[in-house]
Amino acid sequence: MSAPVLTVFNDESPRPRVEVFFSSFVAGTSFVTVYMLADGREKRVRGAVNAATAGSLSRIDYELVFNRPMTYRAEQFDAAGQSLGFTPSTSVTVSSVESWMHNPLDPQGAVKIILGGDSAGTVSRPNPGVVSRPLGRRVGVVLSEPRQGVTGLRLDVRTFSDEEADKVQAMFGDGGRPPVVCISLGSRDGVMRVPQPLFLSTLNVAETDISHQWGDGEIAHVIEGDEVDPPIPGLFVPLLRAKDINFSFATADDVNAAALIASGINRMYDLAGAAG
Repeated sequence: MSAPVLTVFNDESPRPRVEVFFSSFVAGTSFVTVYMLADGREKRVRGAVNAATAGSLSRIDYELVFNRPMTYRAEQFDAAGQSLGFTPSTSVTVSSVESWMHNPLDPQGAVKIILGGDSAGTVSRPNPGVVSRPLGRRVGVVLSEPRQGVTGLRLDVRTFSDEEADKVQAMFGDGGRPPVVCISLGSRDGVMRVPQPLFLSTLNVAETDISHQWGDGEIAHVIEGDEVDPPIPGLFVPLLRAKDINFSFATADDVNAAALIASGINRMYDLAGAAG
């Protein structure tokens, strides 16, 4: 059983991310669920929920918290679903000045964003409820529900080309994907008092022309929405597919020559998208 090896890719292909690689598990492990803990909040890593394993596992986490420690570990299960305990954990910090946004089911469409100065000027976390005033009582009685997450948050997302603008608009419902985005705030915007990463949904993203009409390309996308749960973390779109491997190598012998073990083949991320 090994602690995960964490490799940071801080480039723009498609966005900063972390590879979480387990080289071994305890004997009898059939599947695992990988967890990431940051800022006191734990989430299951997308694509690594009840993930089958043949002795090792590699996954890419795009839903990052920038500039703060993130700790990864996996819970191991046997074929009957009985927990075999957790692996040791490993921590990493991914530094970023820039902020990034993507639809959790389309990391390839990620966009580096700049937020306008009036973004998140007000952050509201309401308590649904009413004050009841029973007959004969001097003061009211609160009838409330659990406090909600961030609601009515307003972000002013700026883009500077038609390509960036199209990507932002596509995140909110194109291709049958739910209109939910994952926002990882860089140090430039990290003073905003919102959860990290922030999963935000809105049903309408209006565009305001800043300088596009004069050829400079700047557009403001006004996003006003609520914090939501992300799509079920068992759902994910792999960027590296079997057809990319098949397209890149003529024969199985060529594949074996390039990667001596199966986990090596699964980590050939530079081939992602090779088959179109």
